[in-house]
Amino acid sequence: MPILFLVVFLVMAGFAMLLPSIMYVLENLGASQAEATPILASYSLSQFIIGPVWGRLSDWFGRRPILIITLLGASACYLFLATMADTPALVLLGLTLVGIFSGNTSVVMAAVSDLTSAENRAKGMGLMGAGIGLAFTLGPPLGGVVGGSDAATATISVSAAIAAGLLLTGALVVAVLFRESHAEHEEDRGQISRLEAFGRIRTRPILMQICLMMLMFTVPLSMMESVLSYFMETRYAWGPPDMGKLFLVIGLVLMVVQGGLIGRLNNRFGEISLARAGVFFMGLGLFLILIVPTAGLVFIGIAATSVGTALFNTSMSALASHRAKPTERGAVMGVFQSMQSLGRSTGPLAAGLLNQELNGLPLLAGGLIMVLVLLWVVSLHRQIDRVGIVKT
Repeated sequence: MPILFLVVFLVMAGFAMLLPSIMYVLENLGASQAEATPILASYSLSQFIIGPVWGRLSDWFGRRPILIITLLGASACYLFLATMADTPALVLLGLTLVGIFSGNTSVVMAAVSDLTSAENRAKGMGLMGAGIGLAFTLGPPLGGVVGGSDAATATISVSAAIAAGLLLTGALVVAVLFRESHAEHEEDRGQISRLEAFGRIRTRPILMQICLMMLMFTVPLSMMESVLSYFMETRYAWGPPDMGKLFLVIGLVLMVVQGGLIGRLNNRFGEISLARAGVFFMGLGLFLILIVPTAGLVFIGIAATSVGTALFNTSMSALASHRAKPTERGAVMGVFQSMQSLGRSTGPLAAGLLNQELNGLPLLAGGLIMVLVLLWVVSLHRQIDRVGIVKT
């Protein structure tokens, strides 16, 4: 588990270091908001496409070799971003390649499922979430420091170079210290394909809803993340160092909730109740960011969205894993994680267009979507109460 924590941390920290500066960099390279947000979305779109494939390959060949390959690949792609990405097209290419090799989250989650019992799975998922929180705690402040003093001087070269070194180190650690978690069974020879995984999920109404809810929740989150730099620059004249502080708050909240509280909260309230609370806090935070009158109060809204993200993502990951058989976990979790990636790729596309019409409009739209998701989660809660949860 510590090695998996490290993998999640390194993968997310690499991308997190780019966030304070990348939208300013694209703007300085001549990309409009409508062009820059799809470029940012390419990272998640490629994760959506490849995530289930990595999950299936890990079911077949084992978690360890796939983790090593993806970490080495991501390291090389970050090096490309650091040294050659001096046009919007090359940034797009670099982010797409990084996203392909960073689509190994499904492999990590499948390995967590291998190593935990049903009762401790939410805690295990929470530990991985804490790794993400730590990445967003340390990554963006560092990226803000090395990413330029203001919007006009923003750069991602140093951040990408650091990410390349970290991921190379991670690959070496996995190669030396990680013991394969996926036990081989004869039935593993007939591992399901990505399309078969989608097909199986479609025949399970509750699992299908869990995956679609993950998509619907992630769209507003990615809309906020993709235009937050523009929103804060326009309203409060912020640059990379200021955005680094904002992402620091996000990381701290994620780390505290997912790393220290989620296990106890889950034991007391249950996963579906925590998911419902997560949707509420996300919607509340989006509305607060939009309406508060000062930059300092924005941090309250950011904290609320971070609490919502921590509660919802961890709870829904555990719910999805409970409904996957041991021999299909990699594929099922790959589909589930791909819903996050699809949300993170479609959200910025809409956000760029909306924010060009009115600064902050994506936040309003995201808050309204959360109202709908909250009603859906309430309905799912009733369905689960009727049929129960099959834990494997």
